[in-house]
Amino acid sequence: MKKCFFFLLMMISVSVTAQTNDPVIMTIHGNDVRKSEFEYIYNKNNSEESIEKRSLEDYAELFKNFKLKVAEAEAQKLDTQPDFVRELSEYRIQLAKPYLDSLETDVNFEKREYDRMKSFIEVSHILFPFPGVPDNKFKILPTDTLETYKKALQVYNRIRKGESFDKMVKEYTLDEQTKGRDGYLGWFTGLQLNLPLEDAAYSLPAGQVGITRSNYGYHILKILNKKNNPGQVKASHILITVPEGADEAKISEAKNKIDSIYKALLDGADFATLARENSKDPGSAGKGGDLGWFGYGSMVEEFRDNIFALKETGALTKPFRTRFGFHIAKLTGATPLESFEEKQAGIEDLLKKGGYTVALYKPAIDKLKKEYGFSKDDQMYQKLINSAVTLYPTDSLYEAAYLNNSGVLFKVNNVAYTANDFISFLKKDPYSPNKISTELVAERLNAYEYSVLLNTLNQDLENRNPEFANLIREFRDGSLMFEISKREVWDKASSDLDGLRNFFDANKQLYTWDEPHYKGYIIFAKDAATKKKMQKEISKMKPEEAVAYLNENYKVGEVSYVKVEKGVFKKGENPFVDEQAFKTGKAGRPEEFADFFLLGKVLNAPDSFTDIRGTVVTDYQDYLEKEWIKKLNEKYPVKIYKDVLILIK
Repeated sequence: MKKCFFFLLMMISVSVTAQTNDPVIMTIHGNDVRKSEFEYIYNKNNSEESIEKRSLEDYAELFKNFKLKVAEAEAQKLDTQPDFVRELSEYRIQLAKPYLDSLETDVNFEKREYDRMKSFIEVSHILFPFPGVPDNKFKILPTDTLETYKKALQVYNRIRKGESFDKMVKEYTLDEQTKGRDGYLGWFTGLQLNLPLEDAAYSLPAGQVGITRSNYGYHILKILNKKNNPGQVKASHILITVPEGADEAKISEAKNKIDSIYKALLDGADFATLARENSKDPGSAGKGGDLGWFGYGSMVEEFRDNIFALKETGALTKPFRTRFGFHIAKLTGATPLESFEEKQAGIEDLLKKGGYTVALYKPAIDKLKKEYGFSKDDQMYQKLINSAVTLYPTDSLYEAAYLNNSGVLFKVNNVAYTANDFISFLKKDPYSPNKISTELVAERLNAYEYSVLLNTLNQDLENRNPEFANLIREFRDGSLMFEISKREVWDKASSDLDGLRNFFDANKQLYTWDEPHYKGYIIFAKDAATKKKMQKEISKMKPEEAVAYLNENYKVGEVSYVKVEKGVFKKGENPFVDEQAFKTGKAGRPEEFADFFLLGKVLNAPDSFTDIRGTVVTDYQDYLEKEWIKKLNEKYPVKIYKDVLILIK
């Protein structure tokens, strides 16, 4: 009883401390706004870069009005509108990404891969695939691997006793792509091989043979050579192709062509020009032969050996032959392997793409498990794995066995996740770097743990990170304020014609001009006679009626004998108005219209809101805003705690 009471006191103490550190600065419609939220917004909008700085009291008033608008938006349920919910969700996803991507990674894992990148290994292999693999059927059960392993082990032991590796390749490998070249795979560096193959290859010294398993089957590996990574080179080349099965005459013709190009290059000809004119490589010829940057294992052997043998930028190879034909290559750049810091992000991306995300983030996962009180049922885990001994995890029978199983698999943050939940996860995301059924389930269980932990962290970001919480709240409230202001003020101010007219009439004395303005129409006529006729016909009409009459009666098909411009102009803004209304200057006549006259009047002040619509709309908007704020203050009770306000820094 004493322990429970002490614990309760401790919890009360923590709660009081938290509230003391972040007290309520104002209450709006029963909702508390804490000091930290106001301080964040205040400092953001009153920084050294701010154009207009305000006093603390002024800003408190602005902030209160802002929150009143948000309260009204919530009262009108704008925060539940599908468009708003989607927009807020999309913003949160983007904002959360860097916080979730910055989880601690296993640097030792990354550095191991980087250390492997410091060298290249040359590898041959003999492949003993699992049943179904040659037909791209990767549903492999543990029992499927046993016979394959026995076959591979027998051949491996024969090689160890002295039989020829090349002979065993010809007799046993089922990798059709490498069988014709003694099992040769090529040169590789870190994260270029299937990871189990890479582990085995880098553990063996040059000249040695080993046996290992991948998702495809068992491999007998032979390490032919090892060398330091020379970095990357940039090169250009000229290719004269030799068709497969070409006779000696065709080969000789291609050889003579490449030799003549080489001689021209030695005599000073431009490499890029000759490449464009002669190279038969469609991918690079148009770029002057440029192949871009590439590493040691990226090109066929003859090309690789020739280009990496060059030591100086600008150097040329002699003509050499590959299976594609004859080449001349030029070294245009070289760079050593980047530092670990420069390669780290790329290493992480490759590990994620390879399916090793859980292993990469193991330190972060371990910390999150401790933080969120992770616990699991080992028996349920083992049951899921054991079921995969005879059923493949993505088959319907495996899914059916657990589809309605509510047995707790693990708990995170006191939330239980069941075997059924795992099956749902597996159906949505079955990808794994492992293909053997039991290993796939074990890996997917780890991936599911990571998924749940990451989602829990994502949902907890506002509590863990004040900056994130402030940014989300700022976006949410700002969006609501914008939408409610648009509805209540901005749209009304621009579209309420009666309101604009009444507002102008009530405040007409406020709207004056420093100088007279002409308001009306400029009527362009074909000639003086037409002008005179027009003026006579419309002499008793109102301006709007006259314009309609002229447009209707002085247009014949595509030909028009009249052109009309409407507006409000002060002196200097329109040469035709200046000439007739203000008696200054002489306006040039437009093509096809030799004369003009005005239909309007000179005013000393605007006589309608349309004469100065932009100004009236702005003033009417300010008026609506003030009236709206007044109503909101009456509708929603507000209390500002000035003793907290003065604590703002």
